[in-house]
Order: sequence, then C-alpha cells, then structure tokens
Amino acid sequence: MASAVASPLMLFSNLQLRPVMASDTDGDYAFGEYFALRLTMLPLALIAVSIVAQFGYTDAQMKVIILFAIAKAFEGVSDIFYGYAQKNERMELIARSLIIKGVASLVLFGTTFAISNSLSWALIAMAAGWAIPLFAFDIPGCRRLMRQIEGRVSLRPKWRITRLRSLAYLALPLGLTMLLIQLRNTIPRTILESQHGEAQLGIFSAMAYLVIAGNTVVMALSQSSIARLSRFRTNSKDFTSLVKRLLLIGFSLGAGGVLVAWLVGQPLLTLIYSEEYATHHTVFILIMAAGGLLYMASLLGAPATAMKAYREQMWIQAINVVWMLFLARWLIPGQGMMGAAWTMVGGSAWVLLAYGVVVWRGCSSGESEPESGEKEPRP
Repeated sequence: MASAVASPLMLFSNLQLRPVMASDTDGDYAFGEYFALRLTMLPLALIAVSIVAQFGYTDAQMKVIILFAIAKAFEGVSDIFYGYAQKNERMELIARSLIIKGVASLVLFGTTFAISNSLSWALIAMAAGWAIPLFAFDIPGCRRLMRQIEGRVSLRPKWRITRLRSLAYLALPLGLTMLLIQLRNTIPRTILESQHGEAQLGIFSAMAYLVIAGNTVVMALSQSSIARLSRFRTNSKDFTSLVKRLLLIGFSLGAGGVLVAWLVGQPLLTLIYSEEYATHHTVFILIMAAGGLLYMASLLGAPATAMKAYREQMWIQAINVVWMLFLARWLIPGQGMMGAAWTMVGGSAWVLLAYGVVVWRGCSSGESEPESGEKEPRP
C-alpha cells in the first residue's frame, strides 16, 4: 500500500537524472546542478505524498506511507551519485553500494520489526539502512572518483535557477516516460482482474513475474551501456556495432525464454508453482514471447537515451498506453489470460518497432543527438 502510493510520485521526482547524467558526456551540466535539482524535487515529492496520504487513509496508514517515502528519498539521493559513477563506467561502485544497502536495510528492517512488532519503527530502520551507505560509501566513493577523473572535488549543489529550470525541462520527458511505463504495466492486470477475478489475475501475474525478473537483468545491462554509447555517438561504426550487440543479447535471452517455455514450460510451472499453472502453458509461451520483445525494446532504450531522444521515448510510451488499453478492452473480456498475454505482445511489439525506428534514424543520419530541450551554455 505504501509503495503503491509513494513510489510513483518519488519515481517521477527523480526525473531519471541518473541516465541523463550518464549520457551527458559533453559535460553540458555540472554534477552540482544535477544534485541541486534532485534536492529540489525530493522535498516537493515528499509534500505531494503527504497530501495524497491525507485522503482515504487512516492515521497509521498515513504514517507508514510518509515513512516509506522518506526512505525512498535517501535512495533518490544515492541515485545521483550512482549517475556520476555510471557516467564514468564505474558500475562496480553501484553494485557494491546496492549490495551493502540491500543487506543493511533487510537486517535492520527485519530485526526492528521482530523486536518492536511495529511497521513504523521497521520503516525508520529501513530508511537508516539506506541512509548509512549513502553517507558511508556513496558520497566518499564519489568524492574519490571525482578526484581521480577531474583532479578536484566539487560535490556541493549549484543553485542556479535558470540552469536548474533548463535541466528540469530537458529531463522532464524521461520522468513522464517512467510514469507511463508504470501505467502500461498495470493495464492488462487491472482489466483482467475486473473481468475475470483475482484467481486469474494471480496465475497471470505469477507467470509474468518471470519476465519481470529477466527484465531486471536486461535493464542493468541497458543502464551500464548508456555512457559508452554516449561516447560512441560521434563514431557511427562503434555506435552501431554496440547497438547490434545489445540487440543480439536481447534476442538471445528472449528466444531462450520462449524455447524453455515451449519445451519444458509445463513441468517448470508445476515445479515453481503448481499443476494448475501448468494448464496455462500456451499463455506462458505468449508471455515469454512478449518478454523477448520487451528485452530488445529495453536495450534499445540505451541508445535512444544516449542520443538524447527523451521526448521521442515519452511519446512512444504514451501511444503504447493508449494502444495497450485498446487491446486489453478488446481481447481480455472474451479471452481472459490469453487476451492479457496478447496485449503484452502487442504493446512490446509496438515499443520495439518505435524504438527501432528512432535508433535506426539516428544511426543512418549520423545524428545521434536530436534536439530534446533547451540548452544554455555552461558557465
């Protein structure tokens, strides 16, 4: 409940500044400007969460929602330091931080809840588990990396209103894109539940979770390639070569998933879940096919971001929401889970096609940086 209320607002407030920073290989904006914008947006998001939590929730629920949002705010600050590491292709710093953060938050949350039996105190402990790595690892690590890369350290936020407005205008489409992706993911499930009940939703969501797990790996690969693609954007040959390799990885993962679902899907579903799930073997194959298309589309998001095609991504996802809503309304009432699976296939196919066109046009024209917002000369 707390995640459902707070996460969309906190996600939007991030404005996807991490990939924007990673693709800013020309140094159009300083680290301090990204940091200042993040520190500006997070309090606004916390205020918005607090206002939303006032309506339709008890005092106890409101407290849990706000505490969860505060914990997410610490995560949002760490994300800016991850952006600097990602820009300089030091992904091991991010990996170490995430491991430390995951272990610390799990131990503190679990221990506190076991002792106090209070979700509020457990969330405070979880926030501490996210804050401790921020101050003990992320900030010192970024300081050392900046000294190595730039020969000086300047982590202080830079509060220049015109620059922050320009950066926010540049990044806003990516923030909206992430909200649209969140909305897209809920469409088949929401309509399936309303038309066929929670039982079918539970089976469908469990099978679709395997795609989500695979997409976590794909997104990590996509994120890690943005900085290198940004450096290659003036070298069409290297840029195209890396894009092809990413597509090959996505295709291989997707084809492998479909092959596994086709050959051993029934015993696999029985092993992981139960025999009831295995009766929906055909739906599982379609879900894995949708996942394969989604993997390739997600990997094409990296070159699209490196090309600074931020607005294009927003419009692709906006059209996809409308397209998937149409498919879901048309297919799910009569076909149930099969209709929901076809809705996923249709949505993923559109995103793959549209991203492919954007990236192909950038590669073929030799322009890897379409205009996507205001740009002021850096002082």
